[in-house]
Amino acid sequence: MKNTEVGSVTSERDGSGPKSWAENHWHKVNASEYPKTKEVFSDVKRCIEQHIKTGHCPVTPLLNSNGNVITIGSCFAAELRHFLTSAGLSSNSFWIPSGLNNTFALRDFISWVVTGVETSEGYRYERNEDGVVNDWKPEHERSFYLEHFKSASAFVFTIGLAEIWEDRVTNKVFWRGIPSSIFEEGRHYFRLSSVSENTENINAIIALLRQVNCAAPVVLTLSPVPLKASFKGESCVTADCVSKSTLRVALNEVLAGSPENTYYWPSFEIIKWLGCHLPFPVYGTDDGVVRHVSRFMVLQILKAFTDTYYGESIGKDTFESFDSSLEEIEGNAGEPPIIYKGTLVSA
Repeated sequence: MKNTEVGSVTSERDGSGPKSWAENHWHKVNASEYPKTKEVFSDVKRCIEQHIKTGHCPVTPLLNSNGNVITIGSCFAAELRHFLTSAGLSSNSFWIPSGLNNTFALRDFISWVVTGVETSEGYRYERNEDGVVNDWKPEHERSFYLEHFKSASAFVFTIGLAEIWEDRVTNKVFWRGIPSSIFEEGRHYFRLSSVSENTENINAIIALLRQVNCAAPVVLTLSPVPLKASFKGESCVTADCVSKSTLRVALNEVLAGSPENTYYWPSFEIIKWLGCHLPFPVYGTDDGVVRHVSRFMVLQILKAFTDTYYGESIGKDTFESFDSSLEEIEGNAGEPPIIYKGTLVSA
């Protein structure tokens, strides 16, 4: 029948603009729609508030300015730890090893803190400032970490890697890469961990934390920083997509189980999905390193996080008085509004 189509895969048709979903014909109650115009992305703060945070926030802010937030993992966790400490919003911050980027490493470390028993799944190596790789040694006694876990106001975990190195003999997974000094061809191998493995690890992490702290919210995040390299024998760009997708689905599986007082913070989507619509790059603008998220976007994520978990009043006061100690330069056309020079975190 003429002129009765209910949808179209073409960009335009007579009498209509872009049309890929015939809204008048399909059920759409409670549908959350993708932004429809490019103007939506002109206000980053509003776009995060209206189109990205939806469904991922507590009903009311959970933290106050006297809290003690423990951040573990890479990227956003390190940024958040530095910011909260500098802004006076975390009264008792301390260093967590920076190599905890995969869920096997996170589970291994937290199992040791909570129970005193390692999972027997993690090989602990870290790189020193001089580049030498050594066994990781905790800076403090286990009791020190445990007391902080017990008194924490919140936990924020950032995971970043689904690709892992594993030992065929022991079935242990390396915290980071494998030191060249111990690598054995045929014994040590590289693989992509599965959604189910990561889901199991994250659920175990939450269960371990609840043994010592039932009240603190757990906030899970996914790092938007791309892989530095992949050993899969394919493009690192496509390997990064698969790695991040694996972790994102695992996080979704965990949250689908509705663990009490557990949330997802969409820093990954803010960079990867919102970022691709912005009129300026979201990577490499401050230091020229193309894997580094721009400081302007990091601050947008931190502002949104503070408003969500501390409340807009505390968030407003915090950022009005916060001095990051970084040099601020007005961005040119095709650059973020502000370019930041200097080092905020080393993790």
